[in-house]
This record gives sequence, C-alpha cells and structure tokens, in this order.
Amino acid sequence: MKHLSTISSAALAIGTMLAPFSVSAEESNPLQFDFGNDGSLTFYGYLKATYISDFDYDLGDTTKGLKSIGLPGGSPAGSHERLHLKESRIGLNFRSSDVLVKLEGDFFGTKNDLNLRTRLAYVTWNGALIGQDWTNFMSVENLGRNVDFQGPAGLPFARLPQIKYTFGTPQNWSVSASIEEDVSNDSDHHYTVAARKGFDGGMFRVAGLYRDTVLGGTPVQGWGLSLGGTLNAWEGGKVSGLLTTGEGISDILAFGLSGNAISVGGDEVGVVGFSLGVSQKVSEKITLAAFTGYTNLDVATGTDTKQLRTLHMSAFYDVAKNVELGLEYYIGRRKQGDGVSFEADRLLMSAKFTF
Repeated sequence: MKHLSTISSAALAIGTMLAPFSVSAEESNPLQFDFGNDGSLTFYGYLKATYISDFDYDLGDTTKGLKSIGLPGGSPAGSHERLHLKESRIGLNFRSSDVLVKLEGDFFGTKNDLNLRTRLAYVTWNGALIGQDWTNFMSVENLGRNVDFQGPAGLPFARLPQIKYTFGTPQNWSVSASIEEDVSNDSDHHYTVAARKGFDGGMFRVAGLYRDTVLGGTPVQGWGLSLGGTLNAWEGGKVSGLLTTGEGISDILAFGLSGNAISVGGDEVGVVGFSLGVSQKVSEKITLAAFTGYTNLDVATGTDTKQLRTLHMSAFYDVAKNVELGLEYYIGRRKQGDGVSFEADRLLMSAKFTF
C-alpha cells in the first residue's frame, strides 16, 4: 500500500505539472521561423517527468544499471524511488536548400546534476553527413516505444562522431556507409555499411560493422551483422524485430558490456542479440506496447555477464495532441558465467509535453 500511495501522489504531481502546457491541434508551430529562399529554423523538444520505483535493485535514472546487479560495487540491492526530468530534450534544425544542421541535447550530462548533454550534432548535404549521429550499424526504426530511457537488450545502440554517405537506389532502396569513432576507443575508428528497403507498411534493413582497435592493451578485431525490420501487420498493430550477431562488439550493443565481454585470452567473444516488439493502438488515445530483448555471450566465466534479458510492458495515453502519459512495468534479468541469475523489477510512470 505504501507503494500505491506514493505512485498515486507521483501521478498527480506529474499530471498537474504538465497540464497547463496543452496546445490545441489547430495551432501552428510557434517555434519555426522562415527566412525565405528555403531557409528555416525550427526549435523542438519535449519536457518529460519520469517517476521510477525499483523493487529489487536501484538501477539508477535508467535501467543501464542492470548490467551490474549482483556484483560488488554494482547496483545496490533494495527498493528505491526517484522522480527526474533528465530525459527532457531540446533541439534545433536549420534548413537551407540542401543543407540541414541539427543540434540536440538532453539532461543526462552528469550523474547527479541536470546538465545539458549533446545527443546529436551534425550537418548533412546531398546525402553526406558529418558530425555525431546514431551509428549506421543501428536501426533507429527498431527502437521500442518505452517509458524507460534505456530500452531493450540485444540492440546496437550508440551515438558516435562519424562521416556517412547515403544514396538512394530504385525500388525504395537506400544504401549508407560510414567511418565512425570507435565506441570504446576515441583514437580509433570502425566502419559500417547498411542497406534499407522500404515497402508498403514496413521496412527491412541489413547492416555490417568492422573494427580493428586496441582496448585495455588488447588488440580487438571485431565484426557484426544485423538484420531487422518492421511491419504494420494489422489495423493499429505494428511488429518489429532485430537480430544481431558478431564477435568483439558487445560494447556497441545496448548496456555496453566491456572487458571480458569483448575479448578473452586474445580471442574476440561472440555475441548474439535480438529484440522483438509489438504495439497496438487500441483507441484514438491509447496505445499498448511490449518489447523484449536478449543478449547472450559465447564465453563467460565466474561473475562475468553471460546473458541479459529485458521485458518492457507499456501503456500510453494521449491527453492532448502534445501531452502524453505513460505507464510501464519492466523486468530485467542478468545471468553470470557461473549460472547464477539476478532479477530487477521496476515500475515507471511518465508525463511528456512535446513542443
């Protein structure tokens, strides 16, 4: 009952906080400025308040703490509650003819303070991109719709400085290639190529990655292959799935496993990850979603991580065009090389005002 009382109070506080910001659907965007000659500047973002109740381990402001549950010095055992605004986001797009300049940040800059952190910062022109963007090895379209900021296990997940070129081909194909800062060694680079096919009601994407770097004094030659897609399978319903495999690439998957998860005894560790999700719009205002993720390493001994499993079960309610309420139950499991497993459950509630 204590949790229910706290949750009810948090829900009331969040709803009251964002209620005054509702904007009617008929209003135009007041944050776009046109300069003529195809020039425009648009500000965008959202304010998001998130209430979190951990029942088993204190995972932190996101569920990234899952990778350290059960470890000395890792996520502490016990229940914990928090309310934060760190996911709130602000960005701007400047467009002029064929040029786009994007700057975007959130407030996860430091562990304890609400400091602005760069998410995206790049320039594009005629298919070329220079700056920090999502890795080309990752399929942004396969990200789950979650209240949790971290998202499911098994997905490639990183924003990296890069040079990328994308060109279109007939029959709705696009092909992209990039040179990116290595996810764990900013003195090196890795290389990616991806191809995407769009079709009525969905898409299919394949991506590959190669790296040759040194991590902790150990040479690492890693490779990865990712296959994924989305499908509007029925009225109001969407299914998405992604399968990733490779060697020496565990640090570029969600939760960023490192150390013995990448290389053991000079040999790169193989990894398989997948995610599967489904969402259903049950009414004009209500959407339900469930996403599961899985990461498995070929080699793990002792307390090293062998597997990560995640499940997000979510509901979203559109109060108005630009105000959304979210409710989510999260289950995360970590299994060690010695067979010992740990579980962390979390309840999340959110209110989000988009501008």
